[in-house]
Amino acid sequence: MTPFLVLLMLAGLPQEAPVDLDAVAAAPGNHKVLLENDRVRVLQVEVAPGETEPVHEHRWPSVIHIQSAQPGVDIRYAVRDGKLVETERFNIPAGSPPPAIWVPREQPHAVQNLGNAPFRLLRVELKEPPVAQR
Repeated sequence: MTPFLVLLMLAGLPQEAPVDLDAVAAAPGNHKVLLENDRVRVLQVEVAPGETEPVHEHRWPSVIHIQSAQPGVDIRYAVRDGKLVETERFNIPAGSPPPAIWVPREQPHAVQNLGNAPFRLLRVELKEPPVAQR
């Protein structure tokens, strides 16, 4: 398992978060909607060198394609007594990520880009619940 996959699989346990933590609302400078309908939302995500994006969450599972990998830190938060509390930090390693990564729903987090170029990815969020097995 690659370090990128391990990092992205470490989403926190489900908790209710304030509505305004949706990625597009909470971090609009980093999350641009390329397509949205009742089934999917496709986001272009970019974090500039040295930038830490605002805390946000991703309510739906996603497929991610990292276009420009950079070393960084993924900072995880939990909602406790209605407040965001930092719980963990994970290093995002330098190097080549896999071409596509499956990510379950992500709790509140922020990415800090420690590299010299933008950290860029495409995220396809799947809004529909899985089809029940027949």
